[in-house]
Amino acid sequence: MGRHAYGTARIFDSSAARPAGRAVAQAAGDSGMSLVMVLEIESGVTLDNVAQTLRTLEATIDRNRFIRGGLLPGSKCGFGLKVHPVSVPVRTRHVHVEWEVGLTMTFHFRAAYMLDSLTDIYALIELFAEQHRHRFVLSFQYERVYAVRDEAGLDLVWKIS
Repeated sequence: MGRHAYGTARIFDSSAARPAGRAVAQAAGDSGMSLVMVLEIESGVTLDNVAQTLRTLEATIDRNRFIRGGLLPGSKCGFGLKVHPVSVPVRTRHVHVEWEVGLTMTFHFRAAYMLDSLTDIYALIELFAEQHRHRFVLSFQYERVYAVRDEAGLDLVWKIS
């Protein structure tokens, strides 16, 4: 792919990162192995911000005192949330940004349902980007960048065909 720059987000792809992602996907095949997409949202975001978007999408939410996780409508892609008490650096490989992560959202699905799950995940991040100003990076298992939201707006780096 090469180098992409999105406002202050800089993504450097290397051929070394690609085989690992493909190997995981190929190994998963139809085995039912769980794959993970990771949404890293900048500090300052709240659970209420995320809950607003999830409610709009009519997602099933497991909520006690805090949102712990749930299912996206349609694909029933599972998700989990982790609020970082102290912000942490973006963990996605080859992404260098000036902001830090305050909330990480993970999406879990079987390889056979990847396209359906991605459709639901993209609907969530597009709506979240409309509703909130927070920057974020969506990646496949911290390896390949699928979307970036920065000062310039939302860029779906990896299109769903």
